[in-house]
Amino acid sequence: MISSLWIAKTGLDAQQTNMDVIANNLANV
Repeated sequence: MISSLWIAKTGLDAQQTNMDVIANNLANV
């Protein structure tokens, strides 16, 4: 149970980081 929650949280963190990178790239253009 805890493992699946950790995986879900890690996935969300990665997705958030990915969105931040894309937003930053668009802002720099």
